[in-house]
Amino acid sequence: MDMIEQPDATSDDMLSRSSGAYFPRRYLTDLYRLVGERADLFEVVTYADLPWQDGDDAEAMYPKEWAAWQADLAAGRRDRGKIHLLVQYDVDSRPERTLALLRDPAHRAVPANIMVFNRRIDRRGLMSTGEVRFTDYEIDEPYLRALQAEGFLVGYHINANEQACFDRTRALEILNDDIADLRRRFSLRFMSAHGGVAGPDKLNNRDLPYEPRWHGDMIWVHNGRSPRFAATFSDGGHNRSKIEPADRDLRDFVQRMKPGQRYRILLHPQYYDWPFGQSQRFTGTPWYDSMAAIAREDGHASLWSDVAEALPPRREVVALGDIRPGFAERVKSWWRRRAA
Repeated sequence: MDMIEQPDATSDDMLSRSSGAYFPRRYLTDLYRLVGERADLFEVVTYADLPWQDGDDAEAMYPKEWAAWQADLAAGRRDRGKIHLLVQYDVDSRPERTLALLRDPAHRAVPANIMVFNRRIDRRGLMSTGEVRFTDYEIDEPYLRALQAEGFLVGYHINANEQACFDRTRALEILNDDIADLRRRFSLRFMSAHGGVAGPDKLNNRDLPYEPRWHGDMIWVHNGRSPRFAATFSDGGHNRSKIEPADRDLRDFVQRMKPGQRYRILLHPQYYDWPFGQSQRFTGTPWYDSMAAIAREDGHASLWSDVAEALPPRREVVALGDIRPGFAERVKSWWRRRAA
């Protein structure tokens, strides 16, 4: 297989202006607005917030992290009354849609884990010709760095096996070069494998080995190796025949969440835009048809209103003075005497 170094965006139909967006952007931003309004119920975390543990074995870090998380819950260092939510974006194509989503004001309440390529290849070209062509992949690096300063996370979306035309030795070299290059632009500690194109031996990016040199330096968090969650939702493989559209409403997934549990939502932002197209595969599914119709007809109605009404009641914070008369003043007096 040959490698072609020059950019070639024209051969990749995922960069077509009319392709790929099957959902309104509001399908996500209305969720984020709900999460922001229910800070009593949701705690949004990134991979950097997980209690990773040191150890000699890189594979052992995952059960150790889960045990540490459970210990934090038991000790009250994590709120057992909250749903702990992690949102990951795999920025496979149309990065401008990711940036439009990230710029929505509702996103401030939901710091995402943004997985980006160092260089993006034309997937269809690789499948049809066996050649690697690098495409345009314009990400707003200053804006992503600003988001990192606010608590968002930028990670590496591994496509090294495809870049190397499935030569494993070369793929590992490319992977390390990609990490070094991205680290010149971002704070980088986490990586996630792109599904991508499988090689002649059916191995993909996820099948690269976890080399000892990465231990303590880069943590693999999805597709191949992953921390544990009570459940995970992914919108990947939208058009696959094995995907049952009736079961793919993100609102159902969120409504099943339980306080004290940790969940991951993995999304591909190229599927979300305004205006948005129509998914032939999902059309005819009641939840999709209804959601799309509301989004097109009413710019103000929340697509998540039914979920909002079904969530547990707000946990009220009781003021000290409401506990019993005079108690708050006695507490304040005690602290003044102690300070003196």
